[in-house]
Amino acid sequence: STIRLALPDGHQQPPTLDFLSKAGLKTEGYGETGIYRPAISLPGVSVKVIRPQDMPLQVACGNFDLAITGQDWLLDHLCRFPTSPVQELVRLGFGKVRVVAVVPWGLPIETGRQLRGLVQNGHFRRLRVASEYVNIADKYARDNHLGHYQVIPTWGASEAFLPEDADLLIENTQTGRTLTENRLKIIDTLLESQACLIGRKNGLMPTEAQSVINSLIDRFHGILGR
Repeated sequence: STIRLALPDGHQQPPTLDFLSKAGLKTEGYGETGIYRPAISLPGVSVKVIRPQDMPLQVACGNFDLAITGQDWLLDHLCRFPTSPVQELVRLGFGKVRVVAVVPWGLPIETGRQLRGLVQNGHFRRLRVASEYVNIADKYARDNHLGHYQVIPTWGASEAFLPEDADLLIENTQTGRTLTENRLKIIDTLLESQACLIGRKNGLMPTEAQSVINSLIDRFHGILGR
């Protein structure tokens, strides 16, 4: 009946820790280097720290009951697995970013529709799309009829791919400052994302375990309602 909760590593740790503290939950060791199984002051819950991008698949496979990730990574998962049992349970109000389509300043377009026009006019032999969100990027290219394209997976510093190694970047941004500093411009917004609690649809849980999940959701709703 123990509930398995995944918490994010990296730069999402400080705001997640702050949110949990506001919810009255203490975590021992969360955020400390090398600690992947911190303790939490909620009976019936065990915690493990993993990457946010891995969480939707891990929840879908039943390795975790709950996870705090981003709506962006949930969407990327659902783009690949539309019938996945994973769903958003609570929007948490922090970790807000936009997922955007980005091109170099030198490309004479300002919108996604204009990009499609360049593709249809043969401007690109093959459009190269770089992104950490490989499934969102693939769906964006297909939905916008961007012709013969190639999705290039990236793992950080994605801005450096344009213009030499990619033509289009699907990236997240908070202010757009880093994109501007790298002489890049936004031509489309795909998603406004924030942190969220995810779980499985129609999960058959023991009554005691479901009670713990409901209690945690109520705590989170209580913080958001202040």
